[in-house]
Amino acid sequence: MRPVTLRELLPARSVRRGGVVAAALVLVASAGARAADPGETGLAFLKIGVGARAAAMGEAYVAVAQDPTATYWNPAGIANVPGNEIHASHSEWISDVRYEYLAAVHGMKGHAVGVHAGLLHMGKLDRRDESANFTGTFDAYDFVVGATYAYRPLRSVEVGVTGKFLYEKIDNSSVIGFAGDLGMRYRTPLRGLVLAATATNVGPPLKFVADEFVIPFQVRMGAAYRTRRVLQGLIVSGDLRFPNDSDAKAHVGAELWVHEAIALRGGLKGGYDEEAGAIGFGVKYQNYLFDYAYVPFSESSQLGDTHRISFGWRPDWIAGSGE
Repeated sequence: MRPVTLRELLPARSVRRGGVVAAALVLVASAGARAADPGETGLAFLKIGVGARAAAMGEAYVAVAQDPTATYWNPAGIANVPGNEIHASHSEWISDVRYEYLAAVHGMKGHAVGVHAGLLHMGKLDRRDESANFTGTFDAYDFVVGATYAYRPLRSVEVGVTGKFLYEKIDNSSVIGFAGDLGMRYRTPLRGLVLAATATNVGPPLKFVADEFVIPFQVRMGAAYRTRRVLQGLIVSGDLRFPNDSDAKAHVGAELWVHEAIALRGGLKGGYDEEAGAIGFGVKYQNYLFDYAYVPFSESSQLGDTHRISFGWRPDWIAGSGE
């Protein structure tokens, strides 16, 4: 008996349908993007992933996200939220930098709407003159607020869009901007396998004081597979990223529910100088979920390690429902 190929498992119409949606997404997004040299993008806080679950899975999350963090990872994912859900996360970043993210989603039959807000903040910074003399202190922070809409046009396809207001303030100078995200998820006929693609931070160049810069546009493509028989509750995922300011990146991750209330997670990243992997866990209690992730940086970077924590609430949350 000859082996069965993946193409034979997936009907031609279904393969074409998912491929057309993904191709259209990339083409539309690329029209609003502009390439940048390494390190030339601004508003770098938009690159910081949200949620401890995603962080612990190596941020291989574009096909996994089906909770309020999908407002960041893939707007199409909120179409799977059946009712109301809230997410709050806190990240202890490098050099006393902290990032807070709050999101809420209201799901309806085949539709969902969500809102989110993110704040990157730090302590007082020293102001110095051209001779490095101390002249006082100043504040610096970044802020984003956005709204997301997702829709399921077909039984196996979800699409979503996010609009975002961006703000950055450093001392007495500031910049305001707008951007958008596009996303899709495709549930293949191979049960448990999901394909996804996003285009994030689609927007025009901005100007800070006299310097013009582009925001960190990125195309992500991912897949996630949830086992149904062996190791039930295991999710494996992988992402490829194509940013406008650096080379392509690869992410892989896994999550295993070892108990109906406890999940173990791990992930790896490729293409980064300072980051390589992460580990973490999740704990469910009634309708509440607590997630933790430990994300180390390389010793040569001297950036230290980061810790992420997240809290979630959903009335009908089910352990292991990552697909």
